[in-house]
Amino acid sequence: MSDGRLPRQSHFLDWSPQLLLVEDDVELARSVCQFLTEKGMAVSIAHSYNEGRRLLDRGTFDSALIDVMLPGKSGLELCDYISLHFPSLPVIMVTALAREEDRLAGFEAGSDDYLVKPFSLAELYARLRVLIRRGSKPTLPLTFTAGKVTIDTLANEAKVAGEEIRLTNREIQIAQLLIRRAGFVVTRASIISEVWEEGEDIAANNVDQYVRRLRRKVFFEGSGCEIETIHGLGYRFRILT
Repeated sequence: MSDGRLPRQSHFLDWSPQLLLVEDDVELARSVCQFLTEKGMAVSIAHSYNEGRRLLDRGTFDSALIDVMLPGKSGLELCDYISLHFPSLPVIMVTALAREEDRLAGFEAGSDDYLVKPFSLAELYARLRVLIRRGSKPTLPLTFTAGKVTIDTLANEAKVAGEEIRLTNREIQIAQLLIRRAGFVVTRASIISEVWEEGEDIAANNVDQYVRRLRRKVFFEGSGCEIETIHGLGYRFRILT
């Protein structure tokens, strides 16, 4: 009989890797997004260099999948931008060009891997797994803002409409995790995997207790955001408009 405790999960996708997909073929982008989402990844789609760069500058990603042939500036130029500003972000370049010199151009721009269209979605997923496993999670910013809330991870402090609120280290970690994945369901197992050390014995209701405290102290009515309970799954952070 279960004692109500949640085991730590070691599966690769328990922490829902964040992928930036830059592809101007709308149908291909949709099919890749659907496949990878079903595998547990969170996918943000851009259809041009400019859209991709905006998402890069606004978000935090674990890997990027970039088509070489984009409208306006090319995927190679976006890869150059990533190499300069996000050097630890793994990149897979995708193209219909199969010549050796085309592949070499991708590697010279800073890509870590190369796929030629048409490609197998299963192979793409396998390559992404390898790249993300090799690298560490990207360095996170020190502050997170959502609605009227600002989370300062360095000071273990939150501000709601300018009023300072002290938080514990675990409250800070859970708050920034939920904000980073705003709009996506975050399971209790995923929160435990990221916030608690491996081997710690975590009761099933520990996460719920922390979330209740965050709702009371920070994400209350009027804060401009909320933590929504998704029964049987976990939580979803929402920024209210």
